[in-house]
Amino acid sequence: MKRIELLAAMVLSFVNIPAQDGSGNSSILTDTSGSKHPWNHLRTNSSPGNFQFAIVADRTGGHRPGIFEDAVRKLNLLQPELVVSMGDLIEGYTRESEMINREWDEFNGIIGQLEMPFFYLPGNHDYTNDVMAGIWKERYGPSYYHFLYRDVLFLFLNSEEAMKGSGLGGIEQAQYLYVKNVLEEYRDARWTLVFMHQPLWLLDSAGYWKDIESLLGDRKHTVFAGHNHRYVKYERDSSNYFMLATTGGISKLRGPNFGEFDQLVWITMTGEGPVIANLILAGIWDENVVTEELSRMIGSERIQIEPLFVDDGFREGKFRIKISNDANYSMWTVLRFGESQYLSPEILEYQKTVPPNSEAMLDIPVHERPVTSLRYIEPIPLYVWYIYKYEGGREIKLDQQFGLAPVRKNYLNKSEVPITVDGDPGEWTGLPHRAGLESVITEGRDNYLGDYDAHFDFNLTFDDDNLYLAMAVWDDELELDRQASLWSQDAVLINLDPRPVLISSNDHSDNRYRNNYFYLNCAPSLARNQSPLIEQEELLPEGTRIATRKSVEGFTLELSIPLDYIRQLGGGDWSTVRLNIAYFDRDGKDPRSAIWWKPNWSSDENYIGSGMFFRTRGE
Repeated sequence: MKRIELLAAMVLSFVNIPAQDGSGNSSILTDTSGSKHPWNHLRTNSSPGNFQFAIVADRTGGHRPGIFEDAVRKLNLLQPELVVSMGDLIEGYTRESEMINREWDEFNGIIGQLEMPFFYLPGNHDYTNDVMAGIWKERYGPSYYHFLYRDVLFLFLNSEEAMKGSGLGGIEQAQYLYVKNVLEEYRDARWTLVFMHQPLWLLDSAGYWKDIESLLGDRKHTVFAGHNHRYVKYERDSSNYFMLATTGGISKLRGPNFGEFDQLVWITMTGEGPVIANLILAGIWDENVVTEELSRMIGSERIQIEPLFVDDGFREGKFRIKISNDANYSMWTVLRFGESQYLSPEILEYQKTVPPNSEAMLDIPVHERPVTSLRYIEPIPLYVWYIYKYEGGREIKLDQQFGLAPVRKNYLNKSEVPITVDGDPGEWTGLPHRAGLESVITEGRDNYLGDYDAHFDFNLTFDDDNLYLAMAVWDDELELDRQASLWSQDAVLINLDPRPVLISSNDHSDNRYRNNYFYLNCAPSLARNQSPLIEQEELLPEGTRIATRKSVEGFTLELSIPLDYIRQLGGGDWSTVRLNIAYFDRDGKDPRSAIWWKPNWSSDENYIGSGMFFRTRGE
């Protein structure tokens, strides 16, 4: 019995909530028992008096095809309760009835796609002479009118009544008297919205417009106009006046700073008046803005470059480039080389349309100029652009940048002595590779004082079971804190990629923790029986061992990675590993310095095949 009573009380805590709160807002049904809740309050931002509608700006005056049609599609996505226009709906400016009717038929065909009411308003392109005025009356009846919706008065004026054209708009007496009667009849409307094509408040002579402004007086009202194809907000007698931009009309489209953009105006009528949001048309997308297909297409690898490895000097060679299009759409590809002091490619620019689901091969011979040491040859930049013609005429533009250079081979020899991972590299025959002043400094360049500030030496070797790395770090001031983040202290970062050479050479992103390659971020421990501080240690390959030890200059590190992991990614008869190491040196409150052996694989300075070690066959 007590259990039944408890269940009943729990049900009541969920349902004993009114459907409306005191303000008339709809309430949210949830469990309100207890003193703490994961929300600020349950007063929803809604009211029976609130509603939303949209305004479209000028379509013509040099209309750009497809823009207004796009606006109609997006209005159907937004689902306003009604749509109001600002005029200039057709090009007009003619007395040829056939042309005028043809243009109105075209426009009405576009409006026929709207799922909500659309309210016409005449602009100077729609209502310039008696022929156009007659066709308007035949098709749409009055050229000025009004309606009341949820106690808001919508008042549509014809600023083209005098039919004098641009800059000469105005209100004549008959329209003024009409407006006077409407305002008198709806003197108690909670708000009045006035729509007209030309911003008559900017004209010296606009007929009876100033008289209409006097009638509006202290009435709560907002005025909207178009015509000048430029958005500006004005304040007149404590009321807001808006001149809108375009929805397809001619425009320089210099952006929001200039008020030049294609737009929809989204208005929410509240008890305090209209809340106005300007929606840039290009920023409104339907649910298919990115589909799974498009995501795969954008994320696919389109370029694979065969590295140019050399043992000693370089005079000439070639880069072999494979361009792949795995999409179901044609891909226009442009490759362009930047400038280089020492490298001269025979092809500076290449363009090709690659059909859907196909490949193209390209050989780029390259020569050295003038003759110099290999270590001083900086990579030549290769810029690549891809353009797809996607569904609905949508253009997908992508770009990449690569660095290409002849790369000196590093060799990975089998160890002649057993390696013990204890943090002491005494059994190693040497640490021949150095990162310091002549390496890559990506962070804190101004704070890095050279090799006597920080540098490191390292080497790689292997035996039948493991791949080994030894590292000796010189640091004049070690900053370590086991309670702090790895990013706020001295730390070592190791990337090691044992995948086949074409795959690892072309990796230009930091795909850590995705099992694409080995990633280790750690801070050393200076205590003999204490392990280093490792970021997400549980993600390291099983059997990985690491040890660090304090040295006179800083610290040393030894690492072993099981060869089973190397074979899994590189193949049973693996032949290469690509390596990059960074040391992050923090000195006091200064920004830390990042000392990389080779450029960060995810940076623009990265070049194809950097840091590649070739396994020797000494076993």
